[in-house]
Amino acid sequence: MKRRLLVLLAVVAGVVAWLASSSSRPRVPVKFVPTDTVQVAPLRAAPVVNHLVAYGRVVAAPWAVHSLVEPFEVSVTRVLVNRGESVSKGARLLTLAPGPEARLALLQARSSYRLARLALREERMRVHLRLATSAGLLRAKRVFDQARVTLTTLQDEGLRNAMALTAPVGGLVSAISAHEGASIAPGQPLMEIVAGDRLEVRLGIEPEDAPAIRVGERVRLSSFEGASQAHVHGLVSVIGRVMDPTTHMINVFVTLPARNPYLLGEYVEGRFTATSARGLVVARSAVVPAGHHDVLYTIADGRAVMHRVQIGARNKRIVQVIDPHLKAGMPAVVVGNYELKPGMPVRVTK
Repeated sequence: MKRRLLVLLAVVAGVVAWLASSSSRPRVPVKFVPTDTVQVAPLRAAPVVNHLVAYGRVVAAPWAVHSLVEPFEVSVTRVLVNRGESVSKGARLLTLAPGPEARLALLQARSSYRLARLALREERMRVHLRLATSAGLLRAKRVFDQARVTLTTLQDEGLRNAMALTAPVGGLVSAISAHEGASIAPGQPLMEIVAGDRLEVRLGIEPEDAPAIRVGERVRLSSFEGASQAHVHGLVSVIGRVMDPTTHMINVFVTLPARNPYLLGEYVEGRFTATSARGLVVARSAVVPAGHHDVLYTIADGRAVMHRVQIGARNKRIVQVIDPHLKAGMPAVVVGNYELKPGMPVRVTK
């Protein structure tokens, strides 16, 4: 029993001596270097393709619209066509009668012409009988010429007791402003015809998307109302420079092919394919905000390298990054970059 007690005391004394010696030694701190796990994707040189969608309607091409007017007051006696009807050149559109003032002007012109002709005939006879001089004959001839020009002008403009308005070109009747029994003032439009059924599409786009669209660009069109299931490709003809006060959009006009299934006034959808210039692109997740700047991390020698970049073109998947130190093929961090610091060791996983 005494022997066991002595052994136990010796062991305890040895432990106490070891603890005392270890506590007196200077401790060397162990430096912990944080390592983050990230995923990377190589930078590549490629353009950024955006698909823009815009909505609008089919309208008449402005250069193809013929507005039919009369230079004098008329009364509409009959309307012979309907809006949306295709007509050929020379087709009868309306029958008209001169208004009260125009009718009076026509009667006065005819009366003046008859009286001037009789006066000229009598003056010639008087000169033949040597009862008048040639000066009187010249005055009578001048009055007759003026009356004839007035009557001829009115008749050439179409002023007659019964008139018919005919189509100057073949096309589509896009608007009818007159109805039977109406009195139309001089110069007021009676009807509009779109020559050759020439239609175009007016689309509205956001102002920030306008720089990505070019004149002559191909646009894929489809009916928004389902009136026609066929897709048509048109070309951008005009890009507006004025914001529409109603929609706050920029109007883009698209020329339709001669043969198309669309109707005047039909609502359509247009899809643009806008392509930027080639540059270094990467997944959008690779760029993270850092204060007032955007940064991108690459990996070099197992450590994170921070780049302050400028953003170029972008779409839903990729973004164009601009920095003189970036090269195609460099590994850019696309996952785990929010926890990175410059110079931090990283471990790349797939």
